[in-house]
Amino acid sequence: MKGRHFLRNHLTVDYDAIADSYARNRKASDQVIAELRAFSPLTRASRVLEVGCGTANHISALVDAIDCGGWGIEPSDAMREHARVRGQVSVSKGTAECIPYEDGFFDLLFSVDVIHYVPSPRNHFEESFRVLRSGGWICTFTDSTEMIRSREPLSRYWPASAKAEIRRYHTVETLQSNMRQAGLTNLTLREIRKESHVTDPAPYRQKAYSCLRLISDAEYEEGFRRLEDDLKKGPVLKTSEYVCIWGMKPQ
Repeated sequence: MKGRHFLRNHLTVDYDAIADSYARNRKASDQVIAELRAFSPLTRASRVLEVGCGTANHISALVDAIDCGGWGIEPSDAMREHARVRGQVSVSKGTAECIPYEDGFFDLLFSVDVIHYVPSPRNHFEESFRVLRSGGWICTFTDSTEMIRSREPLSRYWPASAKAEIRRYHTVETLQSNMRQAGLTNLTLREIRKESHVTDPAPYRQKAYSCLRLISDAEYEEGFRRLEDDLKKGPVLKTSEYVCIWGMKPQ
């Protein structure tokens, strides 16, 4: 079932099938890179791993910014093919619960919009604990329930997508509890937000956002029609929000 992510509500998203669309339309988030640089003590000597790196947008942007060592793991073969175009990052096949690196190898491990695909976050955090050095950090970028409900433009035009997302996302409280159980300490919550505007409907037509693949065709087409109608009047608000859950492996 390579490249096929199983969700907690038994729906699936096949990332092999959408890798080309994802590579064309999804870019690294500036606020994610800023958060990683601001909170963690990264240097050129740091070793950083992105879990579920997809096409390696974020880890590549971080390497470009800091010139640190960059690694990624990704289960989808097609996503890894796109990621390998970025020569400055070493990308391997792996999952959040099975990271193919030695104990204590990384200074920082992070994931962006990945944890909701993981059936057992505790297993992921235990594996992350293993590959982090003493004093190393982990950051999980995810969405709170309220963030999902208020997403622009996704939850406005496709409200059914919000319901599907809430079913598949682990709560922030659950993730924090799992991190503590795995032995991570110094847990810190931070929120980041950025507003921009949609002027081109192409990413939504190509369903570059996985939640649009979790609703019916009728719901999708109705939402897209309304988005196109509103874009004829002017740009449409777009929000990008994350809860950043930080934790440290004790010294």
